[in-house]
Amino acid sequence: MVFALSLVVRYPNLNRPLSKHHEFVTAIPLRVLQIWQKEGASKYHFNPVMNYSGAANKNINVYASTTGDMKDSEGNYYYVSHPQLAYILPYFIFKVTGVKAEVGALQSLNLVGNFFSAFLIYLIICLLCRKKPFEQLFVPGLVAYVIYIFASGVLWFQSNTYMSDILVQLPFIWSTFIVLTMVVKNKTDSIKHLLLYAISLFIMIYTSWLGLFFAFSVALFSIANGRKDNRYLLLLGTSTLIVISSLGLIIWQYSLINGAEAYFNQMLHRFSVRGNLSGETNFWSEKISELGAILFAYTTSYLPIFLLLITFLTLFVKNNKIASLKNKGLSSFCWLSIAPIVLLHLVLMNYSGHDFVSLYAGLFLSVMVGVLYNQLKNSKSVSISFLNRLTFFTVIFSVGIYFFINRPGQYSLNGDYYATSYEIGKFIKKEAQPDEIIYLTGNVVLDPQLIVYAERNIIPIEIGEIKEKLNIHQSVCFVVKSRKQIEVIR
Repeated sequence: MVFALSLVVRYPNLNRPLSKHHEFVTAIPLRVLQIWQKEGASKYHFNPVMNYSGAANKNINVYASTTGDMKDSEGNYYYVSHPQLAYILPYFIFKVTGVKAEVGALQSLNLVGNFFSAFLIYLIICLLCRKKPFEQLFVPGLVAYVIYIFASGVLWFQSNTYMSDILVQLPFIWSTFIVLTMVVKNKTDSIKHLLLYAISLFIMIYTSWLGLFFAFSVALFSIANGRKDNRYLLLLGTSTLIVISSLGLIIWQYSLINGAEAYFNQMLHRFSVRGNLSGETNFWSEKISELGAILFAYTTSYLPIFLLLITFLTLFVKNNKIASLKNKGLSSFCWLSIAPIVLLHLVLMNYSGHDFVSLYAGLFLSVMVGVLYNQLKNSKSVSISFLNRLTFFTVIFSVGIYFFINRPGQYSLNGDYYATSYEIGKFIKKEAQPDEIIYLTGNVVLDPQLIVYAERNIIPIEIGEIKEKLNIHQSVCFVVKSRKQIEVIR
């Protein structure tokens, strides 16, 4: 019922032209899947290829390899900034179900992940509060579920923006739940739980680099607890083994494109841009700017929840001792849910400025709301109706932010027409011949979604270059004056 209501809230923004903030990230895997569905993924060793079929689409490097090294012998460039599973999983799901790779299909996959992420958060609350989850509905768990589902960042990112760093949210929460279960139920030497953890961690690393930060956090956690209980060393050993095997697979697979050296050069270049040591002019001013972007992302995604947490915590401290919150399960959860994110920010501060990275904090914030709700309810220092009203207003506030940022209709808040890239891309697809190299210039931005809708690789040029380019190859140039005025020059 609650999840269905979240679909109603999201409905105006579902299955429409890619355009709103950070929806361009969906265009990257969609492009890969379009190519794989036509030519097969095994041909490219299940690596994210960025060039469509046909000679006119080859040797064009746009939104692919920043070094130019990730190129195979047939003139195909590859986008290797993330591990491969976020491309492979939908490919096989769509192949089995006969679904065409489209925006709506990827959003549906996101929503499935959103549903199970919220369900696992409910289970985590039940675990921390020592309640059986299925005997009867546990209200604090439901509160955490609702807070997570309706957080403005979660409403948007775990729906409209499909990519590796969004898909990883589910295995992140799953891995946290498994490790927490081992700690709370004293099963750190359980073969079953170690196997489940190994599977979840492998999926997590093979999906996104967040998995490495999670594994490192678990390793530190295991070493700290292993001094008193050597069974934690099994958790450390499992983490180490999975990190080595998953990284080995990722490197081997990407090395099939153009060798290991080319892959390492590409990744070193990306780290120099996205890492914490990036900054070409004024290092500290850039770091302050990046930190500001991170804080802004958390504000737009979770401001109402931060306010609710502060209110709950203030009410709790006013009537209870803060020490009553302390227990091994909660402290373990805090470490597992916060440490990987902090490490990610410290190592990849530039990348962390992308607002979709804030999605990960939804786990910690929603669970803490549920835990404090339970403590306040049990202390009877505050009426349950008052707690429910605060929760309700938080949900309304969150949904309001969601619609303010992602305004329904044809135009954004600043007047941009949402379907511009869609209409220009479809026009190019209709007008260009398969054997023509495509150039684009004029009043237009060659963004990833335009390429997806054209289903062609496109070269951006300046207006003054048109004559020179058209004389060299069999080609066509699209000069965009507006979305309704496009000149075709051959």
